[in-house]
Amino acid sequence: MNISVPKERQSDEHRVGLTPTGARVLIDAGHKVYCERGCGLDAGYADKEYADSGATVVFSREEVYGRGDIVCGIKAPGTEDYDMLREGQIIGGFLHLLVAPRALTDVLVDKKITTLCYEEMTEDGFAPLLSPASEIGGRMMPQIAARYMETSEGGRGKLLMGTPGVPAAVVAIVGGGFFGYHAALTFLHAGANVLVLDTDFRKLQRLDRDFGGHINTLISTENAIAKVLTFADVIISAVHRYGEVAPKIITREMLKTMIPRSLFIDVSIDQGGTAETSRPTTLHNPVYVVDEILHYCVPNVTSNVARTASRAHTIGLCPILLKLGKAEDSLKMIEGKEIFRTGAFIVEGKVVQEHLRELHHEKRGRGRKEDKR
Repeated sequence: MNISVPKERQSDEHRVGLTPTGARVLIDAGHKVYCERGCGLDAGYADKEYADSGATVVFSREEVYGRGDIVCGIKAPGTEDYDMLREGQIIGGFLHLLVAPRALTDVLVDKKITTLCYEEMTEDGFAPLLSPASEIGGRMMPQIAARYMETSEGGRGKLLMGTPGVPAAVVAIVGGGFFGYHAALTFLHAGANVLVLDTDFRKLQRLDRDFGGHINTLISTENAIAKVLTFADVIISAVHRYGEVAPKIITREMLKTMIPRSLFIDVSIDQGGTAETSRPTTLHNPVYVVDEILHYCVPNVTSNVARTASRAHTIGLCPILLKLGKAEDSLKMIEGKEIFRTGAFIVEGKVVQEHLRELHHEKRGRGRKEDKR
């Protein structure tokens, strides 16, 4: 199997789809790895490290796409890559097709591409590629919240862990999955007052048990969220529904009840966001203000720790690629095995995921009407 690793072109995306160590593992298993020149530089990996691992460093975008039977990126191909996609390829990455431009789905269909949407791939209830990113992102939350609560950043001017005679900040996390669990863990260690909301009582039981009752938990309802918004210093929304766009759980009217200059972090922004006021931001310009509330809506937050994130991602990816590489018929493997089937929203150009299929037909129909006008 020929595996290609392109250099990420999206603004502020510093991660790489495969580290040199991962390349060595795949090459030792009999596969060929082609890396675009400079693909790992932002994550601290020089071309020489890839070459020393046995990978072939190629010097053009066209070649890295042309060589690969499977292209392992971090983000979806950009518009400049569409013409380079080869018919019948497998494209892997955090593709987020439900909120991607219509043009991307169109080209994937037209070129009979098969997708592996990393953020959706699960097996026995575990997400081997989303989970490492969620854990890292969750552990980054205290450093981000601490910064944007500072007065100079427009925040409330509160110290996360408080000080003698002055209470710690109140941090509310909506969603007790991998991200919410690790965010709660690190906020607790940082000295904050932590509250986690979730619709799954079993997740709340686990949090209460694992943290020895040192955090507060609450069943997530519209009324509960509305109440928490009125007193929390930091609200983190980490809601993820597999195969669906993120639900809008916070209206603008609800947002107006928050304490002025408090902080709202929308972790679900890569799936469309959970607040009516959410829109994607970048690492260079991560924050904007609506109704006196700071919004942090960076979709690729773990890119700011690119080396750690790339290593953790590779640990999850290599077993998946090795399993795929052993298959006599990769498409049968993709359609038959849960880990691949859950991420295969498009198979040989056919949209097979229900929500994406409905969305794609809707967008194509709208496009035809616009063309007629």
